[in-house]
Amino acid sequence: MAADLSSFDVSPWVGRTTRTRVRATRETVELLESSLDRATPAPDAPIAPLRHWLWFFAPPAVPTSQLGPDGHSPRGELAPEWPLPRRMWAASDVRFLLPVPADAWLVRESVLESATVKSGRSGTLGFVVLRHRWTLEDGRVAIDDAQTAVYREAAGAAPAAPAAAAPPPAGIPAPAWESVHRPGPELLFRYSALTFNTHRIHYDLPYVTGVEGYPGLVVHGPLMATLMLDAFRDAHPAATVRRYVFRALSPAFSGAPLHCGGVPVGDGRAKVWVRGADGREHLSGEVEFD
Repeated sequence: MAADLSSFDVSPWVGRTTRTRVRATRETVELLESSLDRATPAPDAPIAPLRHWLWFFAPPAVPTSQLGPDGHSPRGELAPEWPLPRRMWAASDVRFLLPVPADAWLVRESVLESATVKSGRSGTLGFVVLRHRWTLEDGRVAIDDAQTAVYREAAGAAPAAPAAAAPPPAGIPAPAWESVHRPGPELLFRYSALTFNTHRIHYDLPYVTGVEGYPGLVVHGPLMATLMLDAFRDAHPAATVRRYVFRALSPAFSGAPLHCGGVPVGDGRAKVWVRGADGREHLSGEVEFD
């Protein structure tokens, strides 16, 4: 039975703001590039697009004893305390305004812009839009990042069937560029560790299959988004990414091949995607660039 949240008041959360000071350390970026089998950045290079997500979940570090059953930090500050225990990264709209030097200090200001509830075939869903502005020490905003998270009902006493993958689009174009990845548990572990993401769906097989009802370890949405944008960057080494928008369409699981590709759709724009071996999309997005 779908939860009835029609009377749940989200107004105490909307507009809440937090500020966190972090350092975009070169060593952490290098660990991610190594984990992704990418070259070490040049000493004077700014951090690559989306590497700011390395500091998305921490600091501040929540004591382990305070983590929720799913491994996440307790709710209440920037997430409504509605009875929807499962959560996923649903979409992002990231604008890259200024380069971020390695080892730079940043202030991340996070604002809960909206919280809405919808009901559909998969039950009750809660959507939260958080805007994160990453500011350099001189006060200039370097990255404006609007993230949408989705909250879902529990899977039930028996494991629920995984959500059906989005069907292949009719007449899908052949990619103008493509890279293929097969994220295994080693990469999922490293990405969780580097981003300080303790969500158990990415590393705890008994939990993800027995509690959340998925058939295997779930590949991080932001990891897929990073692979998707990196494939574009590798095919366009002279491009400067200005905006990156994507949405999650269906989960991907450890060990399955991910085809990260795209096509140009006009001057300074490209459509990008992550597809499974059968052509169904896990992520779909667009890049704007100079």
